[in-house]
Amino acid sequence: MKCQHKNCGNKEKVWLPHISREDEHGLKSHPYCIYCGAVKNISSDMPKKIGYYLNVLAVIRKDHRISEAQIRLIVNDLNNREDFEDPYWTTGFSQEKMFLESLKKFCNVPENIIKSRLHFG
Repeated sequence: MKCQHKNCGNKEKVWLPHISREDEHGLKSHPYCIYCGAVKNISSDMPKKIGYYLNVLAVIRKDHRISEAQIRLIVNDLNNREDFEDPYWTTGFSQEKMFLESLKKFCNVPENIIKSRLHFG
């Protein structure tokens, strides 16, 4: 069940590294959810909706053999990841890694092709 996140107060924020993609940019205070403890994503690297990744699959499918069954398996795998579309703490970078894992699990498409298509538009 997905958490209905609620931020902690300003006094309860925790000081953690501010990370953009894989680069650290010092420390910043981060709010966290008082229900589940997830730390809020305060970077500009926001996650995308699953439709973006379905469009990426359609672009990849034009050049590589990906069956309808494989697409369904990938979509189900992404939907089963409770945190895939959680805008509270998920970053775009972590979402891309989850998408790469799912695609590599069910398809034989080179990673560099997938990464180049992730930033098609």
